[in-house]
Amino acid sequence: MMKKFVLVAFAASAILAACEQQGPLEEAGEDMDDAIGTEEQTPAEEAWDDTTDQVEEAVEESEEAWEEATDDNPEDGAPH
Repeated sequence: MMKKFVLVAFAASAILAACEQQGPLEEAGEDMDDAIGTEEQTPAEEAWDDTTDQVEEAVEESEEAWEEATDDNPEDGAPH
């Protein structure tokens, strides 16, 4: 059970790290949107943002759960 938790938390944090990086084309597109005042998102962009928010929340909850679990037994970092 704990191994799955750690793997899920690691995978989610890796996904988030990859999602936060923007390529030059994405940055240029955002600069163009800012310049011409078109900041509305497409349904796909909204769905992406919603999914990213959900993943971020899941990672935060996983980190909090891990901290609570390891607070019970700080010697080796894992609950028994």
